[in-house]
Amino acid sequence: MGAEQTDGIRVRLAVEAAVGCPVAASTGGDRIARSATWSRAGSDGRVVEEYDIVGDYDESALPDDASVVFETDRSERVRFTRDASDCVCEAVEALGTPVTDVSASRGTLRLSFHATDVETVRAAVDELDEAYGSVRIDRLARTRDGEGEDMVLVDRGRLTDRQQEVLETAMEMGYFERPRSANATEVAGKLDITPSTFAEHLATAQSKVLDSLLEGSA
Repeated sequence: MGAEQTDGIRVRLAVEAAVGCPVAASTGGDRIARSATWSRAGSDGRVVEEYDIVGDYDESALPDDASVVFETDRSERVRFTRDASDCVCEAVEALGTPVTDVSASRGTLRLSFHATDVETVRAAVDELDEAYGSVRIDRLARTRDGEGEDMVLVDRGRLTDRQQEVLETAMEMGYFERPRSANATEVAGKLDITPSTFAEHLATAQSKVLDSLLEGSA
């Protein structure tokens, strides 16, 4: 007998985490990180983490005590140890949602997970926003009653004119592209607002996306 079907939400968050995440901090320019995995080792609570780094780099770009454990013609597998605290991915997993994919570029960490309710998604966004000050929903999709993926539509009437202008300008300048064509400071300059105000508009829009998802799953 198959598992019971339930509503589900697939989420990818983007976190400006170059300061707090060694993996994100090792990226910049054309360097990207991908396929991160981690596990606890020993009784001291230390965590062993690995990821693939793609692109030219020097040792100063890698986490402290990092070593290369495998090489291909396209990437190198980097291993390092860290404390368990202050980890972006583990903060999400503490909510009971295993992280399924991790990558990073230009100091931005992207992590994917599945949630069974909107409250969990909102909790993850709030937790990371409080810790890092810049988090956005990169991708959001919902499945319902086994019918497959259902992308979420947002009523544009929920957005103020200023919020809509901010989102449209960010889109036009390539803020949501991978890699980005413009960063938050550049978009904010185009709009003649501060980067913090730009981040506030994005956070508010994200909240409205979540509200729409909650209503759509009722």
